Amino acid sequence: MSPSPPPCASLPLPDEPYLAFYRALPKEGIPLLVHLMEAFPQLRFSPTQGLSQTPEWERAVRRGERATDQGPPPLQAPEALTLQLVPTPAGTLPTVIAGCREDFVRLVQLLGHRGEPTAIPQSMGACLLQGLNNWQRYRALRQAWEQGEMEAIPWPQVLACKKLYQDRLVLASRGPYSGVEVPENAETAEQKALTIRLHHEAAHYVTVRVFGKLGHTLLEELVADWYGLQAAYGHYDAPLALQFLGLEAFPAVRPTGRVLNYRSTPPTCDDAFQFLAAACCHAVHSLSTLGSPQEQEKAALLPSLLSLSLEELALGRWNSPLLGPERGRSRE
Repeated sequence: MSPSPPPCASLPLPDEPYLAFYRALPKEGIPLLVHLMEAFPQLRFSPTQGLSQTPEWERAVRRGERATDQGPPPLQAPEALTLQLVPTPAGTLPTVIAGCREDFVRLVQLLGHRGEPTAIPQSMGACLLQGLNNWQRYRALRQAWEQGEMEAIPWPQVLACKKLYQDRLVLASRGPYSGVEVPENAETAEQKALTIRLHHEAAHYVTVRVFGKLGHTLLEELVADWYGLQAAYGHYDAPLALQFLGLEAFPAVRPTGRVLNYRSTPPTCDDAFQFLAAACCHAVHSLSTLGSPQEQEKAALLPSLLSLSLEELALGRWNSPLLGPERGRSRE
């Protein structure tokens, strides 16, 4: 059964508690990186097989111990690192944008894969991380508790409220979206790709805050791309959406297509995967029937679209006051 948005999660939602930390940070370059390394000591490491099992990782990342040797900035282009606070229907979302692909991969491996040198697909250019222990916020929280500013709440109860010291954070890269080159001048193409990425992750953030968790499904990817393309181009470009997934020549599937990231492990059999890919193509067509809604309407549409199943979206047979048959049903 498809999820339904809880009544208390009507959009827009207020910012989460961690936003105050990011509002106070430098917005670019080495000063930004230095502050991030204080909050997330794993950024001082180099991704290495088995790193997460070492005593050094344990002390820094699981206990928040400060390193005595600061060392040089551990990125290739630390001066190009930037922080954007992206407004979304679910609240402001802090986004760290790497200056080059290598730095993005390193950040994802360190913050998202516990320092392991996990292969990051070329088609992946951004990700939403959750449950990150922010040791700067933790230390401030501990100090406030020790100074009696928390009404004598036992420390274990304080720790149980993870939103007081854990963050959600987007990591993003520059360069072609989904690894697909778009025939525009380089500067325009890069800016549009970044706009798609930021709004794509904003849609995932809406999923988290409205429904409580990410499903990591193709439905979410389709809806997030719809939201991102609307923001970058002012309309939903269905052929480009199919190209981003690697389905521009369906039934052929491009070997580098992002849809392959969702084949699951162990891999879905060929027939089942072709059926899934076909459903994606039909869903792209359904999304194209929604036209170009205004900003407020797009925000209101997101939870309704995300509450569908992939089959419902593919058939255009939704039942929602925002997605009525007069505007949303696929023309068959």
